Amino acid sequence: MSQEDKFNISETWFANLRSRIINRNVGIFTFFLLLAFVFWFLNALSKDMTGRIKYPVRYTDFPKEMALLNELPQELDLTLEGPGYSILKTRLSGNKPPVIIDVSDMNYTMVEDGSRFRLFVLTYGLRDMIKRQMRAEFDITEINPDTITFEFDKLTRKKVPVVANVDVSTQRQFMVNGDITCMPDSVLISGPESIIDTIDLLLTRHEKFVQLNQTHTATLIVESIPKISISQKKVEVTIPVEQYTEAVFTLLIKLINVPDTARIRLFPDRINIQCIVPLSDYNKLADAPLEAVIDFAGIVVRSTSRLKVEVRNIPDYIGSFKYNPEQVEYLIEKL
Repeated sequence: MSQEDKFNISETWFANLRSRIINRNVGIFTFFLLLAFVFWFLNALSKDMTGRIKYPVRYTDFPKEMALLNELPQELDLTLEGPGYSILKTRLSGNKPPVIIDVSDMNYTMVEDGSRFRLFVLTYGLRDMIKRQMRAEFDITEINPDTITFEFDKLTRKKVPVVANVDVSTQRQFMVNGDITCMPDSVLISGPESIIDTIDLLLTRHEKFVQLNQTHTATLIVESIPKISISQKKVEVTIPVEQYTEAVFTLLIKLINVPDTARIRLFPDRINIQCIVPLSDYNKLADAPLEAVIDFAGIVVRSTSRLKVEVRNIPDYIGSFKYNPEQVEYLIEKL
């Protein structure tokens, strides 16, 4: 090995040694720096400090037979003063159990307005109660909002019908035969009188039913209304679907309120009717109370050449009802 190679090896060895010493010193320095910071931080936490925190709240024991109208704050903004470690612990805690505010046990100012009244609670007076529930070593020096307002109305109840909010389509040669019904057909609702008085019915959530070919039953949710309790939140909706057939027949036109001094002849004296009927109701057509009528009350004879035909007493089970002619000619014969 040459002298130059020995020199290079020595230089490399010293360079590595110097690098290890420097890295070791940096590590030692960093360790003691962090240790000093920890001691400083712990010392700081042992001293009193001020901090702010948002804390959840829950309200209980509202006045009986009264319903709450307004939204209440779900969090209070607290200003805290006390040992730093206690404030930090509260801040870092995960799921904070809400502070329970017992409405019946608070000092409040009340303002009445007919069936309504308002309660005004100064949150500053809740400090000790909140501190006890938080089991805190700090003091609460300020609470925002500074006032909580409770707006109440008389609690009332009413029974209202439920209506199915549905769109229905059927397969070819099928039809909805009858009313779409809900079971139960009505529910009991309760809440503020001012809101209950405006509710005449409840709708189900909108639903579409397509290509039905038989009676269909479904469970639908009743649409909720803010501040209103509903005795039953689901109803069973029945859509009566049946196959239909087409019916074609004629009907004699009946004349009413004809002047006593005249005899009327119609051309034609019958109308042709075309409609669809559920198969189960087809035999009812023979006894259906259908009438084709021309009412002469209010008609000035000879003022028109054609008379309008009106069809009355069309049963509910008949659909797509058409007839012709809708107007007929006439001839007056004197008696």
